[in-house]
Amino acid sequence: MVQAPLITFEQFLDFDDGTEINDYELVNGRLVLMPEPDDWHEAIASFLDFMFQNAYRQAGLQYAVKRRSALYLSGISSRRPDVAVTDQPKSYMGTKGIYSVPHLIVEIASSNWKTDIDTKALEYQNLGVPEYWIVDYRGQISTQWSQREKRPKVIVLTLENGEYKRRVFSGNEIISCVTFPKLELTVEQILKAR
Repeated sequence: MVQAPLITFEQFLDFDDGTEINDYELVNGRLVLMPEPDDWHEAIASFLDFMFQNAYRQAGLQYAVKRRSALYLSGISSRRPDVAVTDQPKSYMGTKGIYSVPHLIVEIASSNWKTDIDTKALEYQNLGVPEYWIVDYRGQISTQWSQREKRPKVIVLTLENGEYKRRVFSGNEIISCVTFPKLELTVEQILKAR
């Protein structure tokens, strides 16, 4: 069996499999198909996008919110975070992808949630992303990873001395947000996506 040749991040940015449906990430030069998000997943991503845009505008910050944009990890690796808060681009001249380190990344846990907990957490930590949220909207992540029972929750990882420290929020607990300290958002609000 012949394996497809490895591709670079730049080639990945222009990759098109001819469908409008499939989304991929780039892992060590190989394309990895992402699970198709359901409607609830998409509603949560849209809600957080809206809330983060409001938060940076109210704070007068020069930020941008990107959804499923290719994030540069290395010349042969890239992820597509569900939501990423980045510095505002210097210009809008057709640049693709995210080359800077985001202030905040959100992954909404799908069937591949172990990748969000293990692999992506390590990648984002190594990249120096100060804040990483994992929204477990279906309550599928077990206590082994979250220190809370299997129920909907938001796992917040914040970078301290080069390593992520984990806090878990559920129900009506206000999620502490390093990027937007004045943002008062609960897990229940995220689950309702309104």
